[in-house]
Amino acid sequence: MILFFALWINIGSVLNSQFSILNSQLLAHPPLVSITTMDVDAQKGNIALYIRICTEDLEMILHGKYNIEGWIGTPAEHRDSRRLLEMYVNERFTITVNESEKLVLSTDSMAIDNDMMCFYMNGISNQTIRQIEVNNRLLTDFFSRQRNLVLIGITGRSDKGYVLNRKNSTIMLSL
Repeated sequence: MILFFALWINIGSVLNSQFSILNSQLLAHPPLVSITTMDVDAQKGNIALYIRICTEDLEMILHGKYNIEGWIGTPAEHRDSRRLLEMYVNERFTITVNESEKLVLSTDSMAIDNDMMCFYMNGISNQTIRQIEVNNRLLTDFFSRQRNLVLIGITGRSDKGYVLNRKNSTIMLSL
């Protein structure tokens, strides 16, 4: 009996230390960089967006902000997950044209590609775009070290890239 009790304590401490290592690795998950590609046609007033965000990070958003388990891309995905994620992206990613017109971004589709959720979105301005303000605060409400890469292609110009974070979340461009 004493041998059984000693063995049980030994196995329990080994399992507990293994769980602690696993738990610390899960809690130490470094937030990944979101990647946004924007194609701007200033003359037509069209902006096309392609946003990629790690599904694991989005599941944390679903749980932390909306109190639901998402398990995106699995049979256990919550029925409201994608609608809530679209709403979250629209809250945290905004585009203002010519200092006055806040674009309404519509989602054309969403897809999963290698553990990344891909949002295909677009916005149409009522005017020729002379200036654009992009505010990207995706995931910065949950991850202080989150980085958001924004690649902007403007018709007839070379592409430019920007890295945004919690403290610096806005780009202003004159076209």
